[in-house]
Amino acid sequence: MNDMGKFEAITALENHGLLCMPVSVFRHPASVTSRQLRDQFGRDAHLVVRTGADSEERNLLRLVGATVEAAAEWINELPPSLSALVQPYDQVLFSVELAVYDGLEAAEIIPGIWELDNQLTPIVVGIQGDRVGLTALNFGTAQTARFHDLVRGHYESPAQVDDWQVATVMEWVRGRRRDLAALRRDLGHSFGLKLHYSTRFGLSPQNLRSTVPHRETWTGNQSSPRPAVAVLTSTNEPIPSGPLLLDVSLAREQHAQLTGFLSRLRKAGTSEVYLRSGLLSHLAINLREAGITVRSAHG
Repeated sequence: MNDMGKFEAITALENHGLLCMPVSVFRHPASVTSRQLRDQFGRDAHLVVRTGADSEERNLLRLVGATVEAAAEWINELPPSLSALVQPYDQVLFSVELAVYDGLEAAEIIPGIWELDNQLTPIVVGIQGDRVGLTALNFGTAQTARFHDLVRGHYESPAQVDDWQVATVMEWVRGRRRDLAALRRDLGHSFGLKLHYSTRFGLSPQNLRSTVPHRETWTGNQSSPRPAVAVLTSTNEPIPSGPLLLDVSLAREQHAQLTGFLSRLRKAGTSEVYLRSGLLSHLAINLREAGITVRSAHG
């Protein structure tokens, strides 16, 4: 994990022309008024408020779909150590995690909001210059995805990644390749990028990721994985020794449960796991940062 917080991440994205949605940042806010938010986003706007710290931290507080009055009140009650990032609310149709390397971009695409779950099998798109590789294990098959709207709040619905969504991601990456490469040079290493697609704003970067798999994860000749000793379908199950296949669902808000699970994996000596979900998912990121090798269960 590096020392880049959300404010620095948003600034880096803006400096490289990658910020596609208007975002207002209030660093260590003490008194944000509803008038300020109305002037920036409109009187009848609904907003998303994300919080950030001075270093890269995950699972911080957020508010989704709030009126300008409710957003201002919520921001003013934040601890002084947190900053507030305010952006317009728009329903997310699909999510993308993008890994950017020198000469390679690898994207994982799922329907709905990825941070609400870790269990969906993504469509994987690898782009090397004019060459495109597509791994579509569940293409044309609906999965139970999680969404949010202002009427129902969070809800589940069968959904799938459609061909136009894959094409949209490919077009976005190719059209911004120079900007992505410039950002990678500035950072000094490969990086990850979290994006949401919404009707009004299209593909919009939300945050930078400091950890991505080794480049060879996408480009190497990978044989089918050896059978896992056990398949875990719950974070509460006993953890046997040896490689594991993890078929568990952990939402962003379940940070305490995830932290406890990672601790139990380390104590059990787990060094290698297979995931049916994406190699760029929230679960995969945290497993790698715990020193555990993460592989795809699909080979």
